[in-house]
Amino acid sequence: MKNYITTSIIMAASTLSVLAQPNNIHLHPASGNVCDVTTISVGIHGNSFQPETYLWSTGETSAEIEINTSGTYTVTVTGYMGNSSILNTMVLSETYNVLPSPNISALTDLWICKGDTVRLMAVSGYDEITWSNGATGELFEQRLNLFTPGTPGLDTMTVSYTASVDKVCTTKSKSVLLRAIRKPDGVGAFYQGKMNIKTTDSIPAGLVTEFLYPVTYEMNFTEIANPSNVVKYVTAPGSRKAPASILTPGASYSVETIPTINGKVFCSGIPSIIGIKATGNRLGLGFTQEEGESIFKVYDTQGRFLMEKQGMEFNMEWLQNLAPQMLIVYREGQSTEVTKIQIVK
Repeated sequence: MKNYITTSIIMAASTLSVLAQPNNIHLHPASGNVCDVTTISVGIHGNSFQPETYLWSTGETSAEIEINTSGTYTVTVTGYMGNSSILNTMVLSETYNVLPSPNISALTDLWICKGDTVRLMAVSGYDEITWSNGATGELFEQRLNLFTPGTPGLDTMTVSYTASVDKVCTTKSKSVLLRAIRKPDGVGAFYQGKMNIKTTDSIPAGLVTEFLYPVTYEMNFTEIANPSNVVKYVTAPGSRKAPASILTPGASYSVETIPTINGKVFCSGIPSIIGIKATGNRLGLGFTQEEGESIFKVYDTQGRFLMEKQGMEFNMEWLQNLAPQMLIVYREGQSTEVTKIQIVK
């Protein structure tokens, strides 16, 4: 009688590796331009392949990685095809050109005077650029005229843009802050056209409203009767007043205010006209007391003779019945020298 021995053989899954490259497995996106920070991943269409491990040329072992440097990236993927027990290995490789970060280059100052235009430039290379105000393209142009009554004189606008590559990836720039600064009047509203400012008064510069830095004002007083005489005064940071004592009593001036914000000069505005009142009832500064009498001849600003008086000093009361608001007085002393001084009534 024959003896039969039954042997059970258990077949383990093969560890034999087979190099494969099915058409439905690839890297996404395909090679070409990509955003400054882009995710690339292994794309598998269908369920004919079950990946087990990933190994990228960067050393990472996840199904997707982020890249921010141009170059060739390779991933080795191992897994099973369908119901096969044979381990398959695939090597996928693509070359990418990583575009620059979407920075904003300022072609003009970011702080500008109201009514001026600011220009910005995006980076090149992206297929589509959309700015936060809805404009498209690499160049951004915006006229900043944001001021309306009741709002601050210094307005702001935040600008950024998004950039995309063929709808493969999208990235966004950091924001920049634009400031539109109102052009100031020469002097404060109450003093505009005021012709009887006392030498003891302080004359405020036209106001520039600002939030971040104290404003320094340069005030230029140009004497109307003598334009070559320009008196300059620079206020302390945070102050905006000039003492009227630096000006000549009886003279009138065109005043221009130029603000300096954070070390930058801005927006000289429309000049204002002011006049400095003569001291008391006398003409004050500008006439030198001499022995003997002088002859005072009064003309209007068109050069027409109005009156003549003789005395030791000029008395403003002599002008009470004269209509012109701005008068010219010539003083003739014992010498041949003639002094010309402008009076504002």
